[in-house]
Amino acid sequence: ALAGCGKKDAAPEPVAEAPAKHESNIVNLTKENLARVTVATEVVTRGNLGMTLKAVGRVSENLNKTAKVTSTLEGRLSKLTADLNDQVKAGDVLGLVQTPELLGKALELKAPIDGVITQRKSTVGELIGKDTEIYTISDPTNLWVLAEIKERDIAAVHVGQETIFSVLAYHAETFRGKVVLLGNRVEAESRTLEVRIEVANADGRLKPGMFADVEIATTALQDVLVISDQALQTLEDEQIVFVALSDTKFEKRVIKIGLEQHGRLQVLEGLKEGERVVTEGSFILKSE
Repeated sequence: ALAGCGKKDAAPEPVAEAPAKHESNIVNLTKENLARVTVATEVVTRGNLGMTLKAVGRVSENLNKTAKVTSTLEGRLSKLTADLNDQVKAGDVLGLVQTPELLGKALELKAPIDGVITQRKSTVGELIGKDTEIYTISDPTNLWVLAEIKERDIAAVHVGQETIFSVLAYHAETFRGKVVLLGNRVEAESRTLEVRIEVANADGRLKPGMFADVEIATTALQDVLVISDQALQTLEDEQIVFVALSDTKFEKRVIKIGLEQHGRLQVLEGLKEGERVVTEGSFILKSE
């Protein structure tokens, strides 16, 4: 023991360092890479999504805001003061009828409501009866879209649901409306039910008679995680997104999605609120 006191302790053998773990889910881009590609991100947020039901329809006058101008007596039209597309007010005199019952005094034809002349069916000098339609007046700022819903889908539609629709004349735009009435009879041949949708038309661009492609929001999901469908990529049999960890570092993340609506996806698994996912440039990251 005494002999060993003057000896130095042997140096411990060096321990080999474990090899760095390969981060197969991480993509690093240099500043030079980022100068050549565009990478845009968006925050994972909570929102609402709904399922939609598609149907065909047609634009129609709102019959609750439409009225006919007729004579209360038989006689001959001696004057008409309005023509198609003229704006009129309730009480405006639109024509005169000469009738023997008034002993030479002309019967005034007055507009029953505010609106626009949408039809003119008579001419000056014409003999008219009590049931003769002379003008149709309608309010063009509020219209209906009458959609045909298939019998199997009737249970999914109810009053108050929001709708969007497009028409051929403005194919790049969508218009909004709300379901206000469901029909009470299924058509025997087509097996469809007519659904009435009320639509604001302040600019007058929608015209009665136009065909419409309608989507009715039938089932809503409240307060769910949503991302843009531009963030989603498919790798083999997995659906993935790239989460931005920094300006140059991105993590591949496998996710599970649910409902999709108008370019937005419900995220069931794989992401948290507040994380940033790559939308533009995700395909580049997948190739890296």
